Amino acid sequence: MEELAPLTNKERRDNIAFLLDAFDSSAPKPFGILDDDEVALFAAGDDDDRRRIFFKLLCYGVMAAQPAPEAVVHADWQRMLGAGVVDEIYTHTFDVARYAVDPPVSRGDSKGKVIEFVRLGETRDAWSRLLPEPRDPDVAVDVLHAASGGALKSRAFWVVREMRRYGLWQLPALDQFGFVPDGRVRKRASRMGLIDLPEKADTFADMKAVSRALHAVMHLARKDTSCYDLPLSTAAQRCELCDAARMATCSLPHCRMRRERLCEN
Repeated sequence: MEELAPLTNKERRDNIAFLLDAFDSSAPKPFGILDDDEVALFAAGDDDDRRRIFFKLLCYGVMAAQPAPEAVVHADWQRMLGAGVVDEIYTHTFDVARYAVDPPVSRGDSKGKVIEFVRLGETRDAWSRLLPEPRDPDVAVDVLHAASGGALKSRAFWVVREMRRYGLWQLPALDQFGFVPDGRVRKRASRMGLIDLPEKADTFADMKAVSRALHAVMHLARKDTSCYDLPLSTAAQRCELCDAARMATCSLPHCRMRRERLCEN
């Protein structure tokens, strides 16, 4: 069978408009990591204030890069903060022996993330170069990825997204790297036909290409892309779990997988 043509830009625009309408009506919001005081302090504070607040955001990005529901991760994160783990690592007063004997969290995935927090604490000279604003938007995610030893992969893009959503980074050029290309987003975008990249493209270079592609396709329907990947990542369409029953009731205007299924039949 000949390979099917990709969706047209009009079809992609229809899909994005559909996802945006659903997002605007339900307005799901991700967990807030920084409070209003921290946002204000970053904007008006000194260099150390900015580094400390940014370090907190980086640590949550690492914490969230685990196979668990966001509510579970967020609960563990609050326990870490309550025990002072993040602040102690930042100030170099962290006692790993005490942490090993009496960790504030019970889940192994969350407990192990403290190693990545320590790495970020030791590489602050690298990531602090992005403050107060990256001088070169094209390499911001590369710096985050390298400074974290790869722990911030798709979550490097999450950091950019959140800094833009909080209004702490002003450069519009950063938006092309503000679409979080995690596994769910890549599968949905590929299976819907929003991007012409394979869903299994998961190298860091691939992720940069996915983020750029989503940024471009979002502009087909709306110039304001301040919601970034959220209309896609929070959509009711479960493309990564799609089957015949889901496909039959899916209200997405155009779908590459659905088109392939109809062609096969």
